[in-house]
Amino acid sequence: MKRKNTNLNKFDEKVYKNIQKSHLILFGLFSVVTKKEECTSERLVKECFNLFPKVFGMSRYPQWPDTLKFDRDLRKLREQGLITGHPRISFSLTKFGEKLVKETEEFLKKGIKKRTIYTTKRGADINWINYLKKSKVFQRFFKNKKKFSITEMEFRNLLRCTLETPLRILKQNLQYSKNLAKEFKEKELVKFLEICSQKLNIK
Repeated sequence: MKRKNTNLNKFDEKVYKNIQKSHLILFGLFSVVTKKEECTSERLVKECFNLFPKVFGMSRYPQWPDTLKFDRDLRKLREQGLITGHPRISFSLTKFGEKLVKETEEFLKKGIKKRTIYTTKRGADINWINYLKKSKVFQRFFKNKKKFSITEMEFRNLLRCTLETPLRILKQNLQYSKNLAKEFKEKELVKFLEICSQKLNIK
């Protein structure tokens, strides 16, 4: 994922303060990676504070970054399959994380200042949900749940993976899809993904 020339140090605080903190962290991670640096916890804190000081500064001492503002969001981002890594080592973006970074960058550049516009039900997420619901394997499941079966190859194709794709990536894509389905209250889709993971022993 390549980023166009953007002045990363001049984002309007009125804009970025209306964007979810976890999305800003994703963007900070992306900013570090595009500089071809390893994104350790310390490096991520520094980058996010440099880019978005009004969000990541300490309340009493705003000239210093607040490291406590990262733990919960980083854990959530891992659970959603948007990033990989560990605080003691380093972090990296998944393909799903890169898609969200691209959208976040557009909001930052266009200067949208109304929080209501920046919703969690993003266009790319809606497209992914629709893609899953229209897939042949989901339609097969929907028509006959009792006799439903699925092969590993079918499941990997559904989640845009190949047989060579590492299991951890497959699990991340699965978790991301399940989280989205829950967010959009797609109960049948959630059930479908859970049954697929059970049948293929992917946990």
